[in-house]
Amino acid sequence: MITYEVNYPGNYDLDTINNMISGEEAGASEFQCNKIEYKNNELVNISTFNTLPDGTIPKPLTIVEYDDPQPGGTKKFWTGAMMVKGDNTAVAAYREL
Repeated sequence: MITYEVNYPGNYDLDTINNMISGEEAGASEFQCNKIEYKNNELVNISTFNTLPDGTIPKPLTIVEYDDPQPGGTKKFWTGAMMVKGDNTAVAAYREL
């Protein structure tokens, strides 16, 4: 297993962030966490992924604002901060059971 990071601009909404993470996971990787860093004069999301065996796709992940209800049929996977539409936002990530 290899751990690597992917940068996402901080001006995306949660739907776009979820789609980008889902696309990354489709390549046999699994989202682990996110941190915010200042790069090239802007705040960006830096998401950490672990590689999985070839052909493995993890169960779907949904990231919502921290105070939003938990999506049905999921368990909490990670909580932290992400830049969402230019704002530092508390979020929670849930994986399908």
